[in-house]
Amino acid sequence: MQLYLNETSPFSRVVAATALLSRCSPLSFVWVDPWSSPANLKSVNPFCLIPALELDDGTALTESLCICQYLIETYQPQTLRQVMLNSANDMHTLGTAKTLMEIAFRTVALTRYADSDNALIQRGQEGIVAALERLDQEIKEQGLESLLSNNLATLYLHVALDYVQFRHTELFDEVNSCTIIDFLHLSPFADVLTRINIESLANKPDYETLLDSFGLDT
Repeated sequence: MQLYLNETSPFSRVVAATALLSRCSPLSFVWVDPWSSPANLKSVNPFCLIPALELDDGTALTESLCICQYLIETYQPQTLRQVMLNSANDMHTLGTAKTLMEIAFRTVALTRYADSDNALIQRGQEGIVAALERLDQEIKEQGLESLLSNNLATLYLHVALDYVQFRHTELFDEVNSCTIIDFLHLSPFADVLTRINIESLANKPDYETLLDSFGLDT
């Protein structure tokens, strides 16, 4: 299998984390720049979006959530569970996390083509702050335990918050939430996401080498 990804995409990172936690193998990372519309990515995903997972039989899986769900169902990891579709809490967390990730990414992408005072950029930034404030309040009311299950919703939330902290530092600091910082420290996925942080992914690591290293301590 081949996973097409890039270094800074939160969607790529959540799939990479899922692959490692699932101990998916054999798998290789194919590092691409989707903005340049490379032919190898386009042949797998005509939309030229990442991540994209090409299976051994040539089947192409796209959309990070679909890929993560496929890997979990296929490899049945003990360290990462599916969300419970009948759990309102799980679905609320996943929906919040996935939307936060998408809006945070889209707002950054818009700056490539529009001025910073663009209405869509401002709307995205306002939404990010409002979402962080609501999350902070929910944690204070319900406690951190409600967000510490080792399921896909928690993983998405952690990656989304990491991305906001990385790309929207001023907005993240504006909310100044100790509860969100506590979540990032106590998350069941803190270890794997530290191993594949933005700095380490910038080096475009080899997947199997990462997996071998990860396996030594798990």
